[in-house]
Amino acid sequence: MRLFIKSLTRRVAPRRIHTVAMLSLGAAFFQVALANELPDDLAAGQELARQCSACHGKNGIAADPESSNLAGQPAFYIEKALKDYKSGARQDRRMTLIAQGLNDDDIKALAAWYSAFAIEVTPPQP
Repeated sequence: MRLFIKSLTRRVAPRRIHTVAMLSLGAAFFQVALANELPDDLAAGQELARQCSACHGKNGIAADPESSNLAGQPAFYIEKALKDYKSGARQDRRMTLIAQGLNDDDIKALAAWYSAFAIEVTPPQP
């Protein structure tokens, strides 16, 4: 049994390392690609975010407990949520109405704006 486990880990570990390396390389490439587009998206996103601030707060931190915090959320999450509200796959009477007026560029700009916020977390002290 020990020999089987050793032989299995020898076969699997290099693949896992290769996969992690490829994912890291892909993420780095994606960040470089985004960095070239970000300034235009940020400016447009900041402008569009004014309509979001009533519920989600000026800097994406909601004062209303029924509204989500958007600051620091991953761009793909915000894009998916807005597209789901727009298509009707996700339901909220306010968000569905707002999302209907957004085009794909608007959604990308909002996602870029809110994902660009840096969030710092301080864990509680026991």
